[in-house]
Amino acid sequence: EIYVYNKSEIRKITKVSPTLPTARNNSNEQFNDYAKYNTGLWYSIETNVGYSINVEDENIGFVDLDIVGGYRFNEYLRLGLGFGARYYINNDEYRSDNVEWAFPLFFNVRGNIIPSKYRNIVPFYSFDIGGVCRDGFMMRPTIGVRFGEPRSAFVLGLSYMGQSVKGYYISELGEQINKNKFTSFIALKLGYEF
Repeated sequence: EIYVYNKSEIRKITKVSPTLPTARNNSNEQFNDYAKYNTGLWYSIETNVGYSINVEDENIGFVDLDIVGGYRFNEYLRLGLGFGARYYINNDEYRSDNVEWAFPLFFNVRGNIIPSKYRNIVPFYSFDIGGVCRDGFMMRPTIGVRFGEPRSAFVLGLSYMGQSVKGYYISELGEQINKNKFTSFIALKLGYEF
């Protein structure tokens, strides 16, 4: 008989004496490689580093750490919830809140753009929408690449982040007037997904 297997399903090839029992033959349990499953829970730990792209205003930078978890329907669609901690750089020149820390909470949709069956590097998309405590609404589309196995990979992406920031401006009389500003950021995402 001829058996045909995908390359991604083979861990190693060895010779076994027909008289020696194998671990699979000794057990009534069927071997399950959960790391290869297309569906199930998934998690990601990611860091983002970005800077605003204001032309006629002060700019502000940030670095954050996000944890995302959810359900994987297939390699093209994963849904999840994320939360994180963000630290603002040049905070006092842009935001009216003098606390440098903020905490995003968001809904995430992501997936591969092409199949990963025979590839270790695949492009992916991601979209976050939610809010940031001490600021406001946030959206963050990302495009990038995944390096690794289908259920264990590093991610590297480029993001646009649009966010409402509690900012201020100085009036003609020299008074500080608080005003929400919609601010655009460009960010680099680096993470690990499993």
